[in-house]
Amino acid sequence: ELRTRLAERGRVRIALTRDGDHTLTLDDRASIARRLGADLFLSIHADSAANPEATGATAYSLSEVASDKDAARFASAQNGSEGAITSVADGSVRALLADLAVRDEMNASADFAMRVIGKASGRVELRPEPHRFAAFRVLRGAEAPAVLFEAGYLSNAEDEARRLDPAHRRRLVEALADAVEAELAVRSARR
Repeated sequence: ELRTRLAERGRVRIALTRDGDHTLTLDDRASIARRLGADLFLSIHADSAANPEATGATAYSLSEVASDKDAARFASAQNGSEGAITSVADGSVRALLADLAVRDEMNASADFAMRVIGKASGRVELRPEPHRFAAFRVLRGAEAPAVLFEAGYLSNAEDEARRLDPAHRRRLVEALADAVEAELAVRSARR
């Protein structure tokens, strides 16, 4: 639905890592973004939690230090056996430049996450403190400002009902489309 809406608006070029119900590894997803030279990477999911009261959308950005224990656990679960991608600190100029590039991506990703939250606020239900961060492998591997967006909890009956409601999904899609277009416009203006 987001791809369709962005295509209708005609302001951005869109590529999906998949358009069917099949699994790609984290590295495969990030590789597609790198191969295409993506300016942004948005990974959209539906969350679940042992606590059926957990509710609201969350935007995660890349950071070497997690915002909280839940974010650290979530990143670890998302990364699975593949683990997080880490920089090699060998003291070389190349390693230093790579580290600086990652720091720039982290800052840009945090900005993108805050833009997503700002556009979603008042349109969709957000989790308390909706911007979280941790060392997500898929976000690091994209080599572009990247956000992992959890649209709510399927383990919460109300969140699940909202995901199934076309009017609510339209509000969510509009918020994400506005955030993507605004982020790309800001990035383009800085160039």
